Amino acid sequence: MSPFSFTERERTIVAALGAAMMPAGGVFPAFSVADLDHAEAHFDRISRAVREVLRAFLWTIENSARVRYGRPFSRLPEATRRKWLRHFAEARYPVRILFRTLGIFVKLGYYDNPQRFAALGREYEKPPVVDEPQRWWELVTPGSSITEDLELECDAVVVGTGAGGAVVAAELAERGHAVVMIEQGEYHRRSAFTGRPIDMQKLMYEDRGLTVTLGNVGIVMPYGRCVGGTTTINSGTCFRTPPRVLAEWRERYGLSEYDEASLEPYFQRVESEYRVTPADMKYVGKSGEIIARGAEKLGFEHGPLPRNAPDCDGQGCCALGCPADAKRSTNVSYVPRALQANAFLITGTEVDEITLRDGQACGVSGHVAATGRRVRIKSRVTVLAGGAISTPLLLLQTGLANSSGQVGRNLSIHPSAGVFAINKEELEPEKSIPQGYGVFEFADQDLLLENAHFPLDMAGMFWSQIGPDLQQLQENYNHLSVFGFIIRDTSRGRVRPGHLQRALITYDVNPTDLRGLLHGISTATRIMLASGARAVHGPVHGWRLMRSERDLAANLRRPIRVDDLDLSAYHPLGTCHMGGDARSSVCRPDGRAWDVPGLYIADGSVVPPALGVNPMITISAVAARIADCIHDGLHGGGS
Repeated sequence: MSPFSFTERERTIVAALGAAMMPAGGVFPAFSVADLDHAEAHFDRISRAVREVLRAFLWTIENSARVRYGRPFSRLPEATRRKWLRHFAEARYPVRILFRTLGIFVKLGYYDNPQRFAALGREYEKPPVVDEPQRWWELVTPGSSITEDLELECDAVVVGTGAGGAVVAAELAERGHAVVMIEQGEYHRRSAFTGRPIDMQKLMYEDRGLTVTLGNVGIVMPYGRCVGGTTTINSGTCFRTPPRVLAEWRERYGLSEYDEASLEPYFQRVESEYRVTPADMKYVGKSGEIIARGAEKLGFEHGPLPRNAPDCDGQGCCALGCPADAKRSTNVSYVPRALQANAFLITGTEVDEITLRDGQACGVSGHVAATGRRVRIKSRVTVLAGGAISTPLLLLQTGLANSSGQVGRNLSIHPSAGVFAINKEELEPEKSIPQGYGVFEFADQDLLLENAHFPLDMAGMFWSQIGPDLQQLQENYNHLSVFGFIIRDTSRGRVRPGHLQRALITYDVNPTDLRGLLHGISTATRIMLASGARAVHGPVHGWRLMRSERDLAANLRRPIRVDDLDLSAYHPLGTCHMGGDARSSVCRPDGRAWDVPGLYIADGSVVPPALGVNPMITISAVAARIADCIHDGLHGGGS
């Protein structure tokens, strides 16, 4: 396909839009033709369906100005264009979201530029590194190398290599079982991790990181599509399942086997492999110090977050792949362990069929994205571990394991938001851990606060301001810190096959969770103000910058609807959850599907919703337990 390009008239409109949004600032130049070309390249990266929606909205901006001003938008004076854009920026949902989305790609064309980073003395990309040679690499078969249909036979085929699948594969291979792993994404090693957000999202994220839930508010929910799954692109935060959550599992879901004592050896096993330890304050950086100062002043419990990166050198790009291989995501821990134990790994291959014989799962079949060839794996045991989105999609598409009607339902996502603080001191985000410090005071209230970080170009995507106000905020980037949070949601969503995206994910935020989100926003704001921040920007449409708690109180007095909030989410769980009753769950406590002998599930989809903490340790510990059960079945001749 030829590269995407705007028509000449569309280029005129985008140029007028960019100039109104990003005029010359104190440091940054005005939007230029070169930025327009760069924006066009970013439009080329998104799906055709989304692109056409945004093109239509671009024309809406152009032609609707005639009604108000008698001239199209592109022919208005710059100040008038800016005034007209504010009409869209301040509109109700979903018009506001369409404008923000269109603006994202125009702003990326401007801020995703080495010159913008250099103007502020910031690092644009990571220096190149060299991969260490590994003998186990010979056991990896990239899909692009499969030029003929491939058939293999094994004891266990594992579909997915994230926090669940990689654990199962390593545990079984090391006990002498023949294991084949199949991964939809590719195996990217550290030489590929440049630290550039747009490039890395295209490389390792599903839908380029633009997966969005549909409901009473759109929620961006990025997750991984690569060897290591989301562990490769998460922040490495490691929490055990809270005891009160385990108690709910036993009481609500009949999971009597899941108590603290029973899970202790599994927690120890996976924490040892991940080498979990508190973040080193040397690399937490000033962002953590600022949070500590504010939390201490308010009397809140706080401290460094437990992480799976003991050798971290603070390069600030955990969510874009670790260029030092210091983060022990499964692509550098469990997957190599499995390969060293003679497991096989096939990448770039999407499983689309679960093979049955006499009603029992006996393998999988899939297609190679690069060559279109078929891969067929015959196995004694089949393990689905594609995650809480991909696993239910496969089951729904094949019509299996859904006698309960629960496949794809019960989705929890830990809705998240964050505040942006302009601080007195200068920060060095590319020399610190993006998520290394937290406030734990409200964990029992289902609120966990954790710091975050966005590169300059990504930060620009979150501002609702336009014109000189936007440029002033971006030029203050060196003083910018982000303080985010997750809530343990009571809302539930659903996953189904989609059209514009691979998955149709529906999710409505209920009133209880709206209150929880506002509690998180106000708490994060109070902490940052107490730390001495000059101003705090809240993720709520219509809110003014806050310089005091009085400003916060004034913003909270405004009527707030859920679609006023800018939300994201990172921890989908529960869509094939395990339980003690076949009528209300998809699989047994040992991961076996109730309906299909020989079929196991071992990923975030089996975890009952919701945890209230980052789920990697929970998923891996549950997977280690399931691996024990699979081993016992294989060793005894059954499944």
